[in-house]
Amino acid sequence: MDDKKQSRLTIRLVYAVLVAVIGSLQFGYNIGVINAPEMIIKEFYNQTYHRRMGSWLSYTTMTQLWSASVSIFSVGGMIGSFSVGVFVNRFGR
Repeated sequence: MDDKKQSRLTIRLVYAVLVAVIGSLQFGYNIGVINAPEMIIKEFYNQTYHRRMGSWLSYTTMTQLWSASVSIFSVGGMIGSFSVGVFVNRFGR
């Protein structure tokens, strides 16, 4: 093969790299957003459970509950991104 053709930088390659980098930054930002109020949300879970059941949550249960919350946050964002077009068309920005 021709050496020039293998080492050529194309617009498609640059675009693909930029999209991947921006996607990674967005993912990292979203993780930071959900982790910022982590202690407040965990305290809310613990207090609510204590009021209803009379005992405190164990460390394992709290970790599982927090993991589910973070997962739901991501799934909710995905569902919201697919459904936003319908709401914008119906109600406007």
